[in-house]
Amino acid sequence: MYGLLHERLLMNDNESKLAWLLALAADSDPARVAETHGVVIGLLVAAPGQDDQRLADQLAGLQVGDWNSDRIQQQLGPAIATLRSELASPDMDFRPLLPTDDRPLDERTHCLAAWVTGFLAGYGTAGRGAEQGDAAEALRMLEQIARAGLDPEADDEIQEEALTELNEFVRVATLLLREERLRQSA
Repeated sequence: MYGLLHERLLMNDNESKLAWLLALAADSDPARVAETHGVVIGLLVAAPGQDDQRLADQLAGLQVGDWNSDRIQQQLGPAIATLRSELASPDMDFRPLLPTDDRPLDERTHCLAAWVTGFLAGYGTAGRGAEQGDAAEALRMLEQIARAGLDPEADDEIQEEALTELNEFVRVATLLLREERLRQSA
């Protein structure tokens, strides 16, 4: 199962990606893995100062299966710490966990929509603030991206370019929303 996920998801030297793959190896659906990653990132972005226990409790409440707070802290604790570090990196190291470019376009589009859906669920669970300006616009755009799909009549090259742009927008919007939340809590 690990081999399948390793092939289907973006793998680099980043320890958090490997930890996610190992922790979620029981689920072979890349969209579900992407969605779960999005949920955790949404929780971390919406409440960047929350402690690990609160995060684990919220995540346990959103997950299906036998994920509970203790298991989340034990098995995903190091990965979550790395995700926090990625989000806080001045080098903007954060990247959503999505399939690689060698996967079919429809799979990558579906996974991006699933990641954003998970992000919005996590972000909403942690509690929305009074987003205004760029943050409010970013949330509106993310809500539209959550409904992303392919146009069967559109040129594949154009859709590839659009997906690349959407991926970058999602990454930057995630970081923008985190910064906004940090400003609100200061």
